[in-house]
Amino acid sequence: MTELVLVVAKAPASGRSKTRLVPPLSPEQAAQLHEALLLDTLDSCRAEADDVRILYASPDDAAALARLAPGTPLVLQEGRGLADALRLGIAGHVGNGPVAIVSSDVPGMPSGSIAAAFRALAAGADVVLGPALDGGYWLIAMREPHDTPFREIPWSTPAVLAVTRQRCADAGLRIIELSAWRDVDTLVDLAFVARELDRLHAPRTDAFVRTLAGVIPPPPEPELVSSELLAGSPWRAVIRDHLTTPHRQMDYSYLAVPRAVFVAAVTPGNDLLLVRQYRHPVRDWTLEVPAGSVEDGESALEAAKRELREETGGTAREWTQLTTFFSSSAHLSLRSDAFLATGVELGEASPEAGENVTLVRQPLAEAVASARAGGFAEGQTALTILLAAEHLEL
Repeated sequence: MTELVLVVAKAPASGRSKTRLVPPLSPEQAAQLHEALLLDTLDSCRAEADDVRILYASPDDAAALARLAPGTPLVLQEGRGLADALRLGIAGHVGNGPVAIVSSDVPGMPSGSIAAAFRALAAGADVVLGPALDGGYWLIAMREPHDTPFREIPWSTPAVLAVTRQRCADAGLRIIELSAWRDVDTLVDLAFVARELDRLHAPRTDAFVRTLAGVIPPPPEPELVSSELLAGSPWRAVIRDHLTTPHRQMDYSYLAVPRAVFVAAVTPGNDLLLVRQYRHPVRDWTLEVPAGSVEDGESALEAAKRELREETGGTAREWTQLTTFFSSSAHLSLRSDAFLATGVELGEASPEAGENVTLVRQPLAEAVASARAGGFAEGQTALTILLAAEHLEL
């Protein structure tokens, strides 16, 4: 029986790695951090397992990963998106023994974690999870394939771990959890890592983060202790976090939702494409730019193109990313990207089942004037139009 560890990784690249840390990091610094995290994680895994491989998503990354980690076997992910990568990565290898899949976004691992995961599986656990302090998990391990932990999970939200626990419980799968650990996606994550360097088993990450002194702010006062799933679906989940500060403990409830995109779509005739639809939470019909959630396995740009095509039948000649923003940071985890699509030619729309969407064409200058005057009640639409106006001749 062979115990296998698959480390999920992309090749570090300036402008593509750890983009949520830019700024204050430069794109080159973000890529250097990504490389340090990956190499430290590989070393931590090799210290506890004989068979360690890299599970990578794009064939374009193979050469760079081979140079970065010479001698480490590379395994190309199957399917589309993280759910398929994890599910099929385990299913394709457990025939030879238990499999653990580890994130490369962590600064090393707590000592003994891999060995503890395999011991738990040998003792009868169906699933072993390594909880991450951002609400996800940094390790998942199984001795037999189970699809349930990967079904209808709100990926890329703080609800991933809580919903995964619930899916496993509903399926009667026995879960064992390892020590919580921190992954590094946001500036807050990096701030806590900088404060906790003496606890890390990650020499490259330690050395590089120390070069960023003065760049990384101190971490926020509240620290996450635990998360509880109150209600959830694949697209949204109500989470209650238990937080602690030096002065008090408190609970904070919010809605965890996947990333979204908003598209200011302009035709060759200088019409802005809008959609009117009923929105139940506000009990009203709203006039919006084409928008929607980013699906698992999609980039933000791919999602924007899909939403424009589904809601209007449109395809664009040129795309420009306008900004990334939070819609309501006190209440939602929602992180959104706004795009400008120009030269849009219309075709046949194909909205999702149950979507009752009416296409509205409005002269661009009129739409911008309305947005400036407060004429759009849907704030994300108004922001997208105003940002797009800066790139257009009116």
